Amino acid sequence: MSSVEQVEGEGKRKRPGGRATGVVSAVYAATLEILEEGGYERLELPLVAARAGVNKTTVYRRWPTKAELVRDICLLRMQEDVPLPDTGTLHGDLSSLLLSIQIALASPLISGLIQSIITQGRKTEAMERMRAQFWSERYALSGLLVERAVERGELPAGTNSRQFLELACSPLFFRGVITGELFAKDEIIEIARRTILAFKSP
Repeated sequence: MSSVEQVEGEGKRKRPGGRATGVVSAVYAATLEILEEGGYERLELPLVAARAGVNKTTVYRRWPTKAELVRDICLLRMQEDVPLPDTGTLHGDLSSLLLSIQIALASPLISGLIQSIITQGRKTEAMERMRAQFWSERYALSGLLVERAVERGELPAGTNSRQFLELACSPLFFRGVITGELFAKDEIIEIARRTILAFKSP
């Protein structure tokens, strides 16, 4: 099943919001189609509206810029594809999170969206805001993993969650986005172990 079919299917299953939910699903599906066909440069809101079969004013009202539309899709896909684990231990949580990130980055769509955020992030003010909002929300969600570990006594109080997550995730993003390589499962588990060791009290 393609990423577009997945989004369309989710839209059909989840209709508690009625027409509004259907419009959002149609816009997301159209956006993904265009991104898969031509990347971020080809993406334009009037084209999205036409492909989704909705009035372009409806699209502009909810997403004034294409950067904001891509941000929302990125956050949705990352929330679905990289959920916050709760295994009961920091090593289990971090290993599970890193494995999910690698699987997501192996998807051409997710990798392409992340590359768009990286390469387009400083070209316009809208893209800069989108890039900052995307990473801020991802850090806030994943930071709960560190907070739970501090409460359990697995990490010292005052541990900087952003620094912790950057150390753990950077190798995966470098390989997944830059070189296109993957880590073996045991390597990811070792990355998690070394990250935790680096932040434990001496």
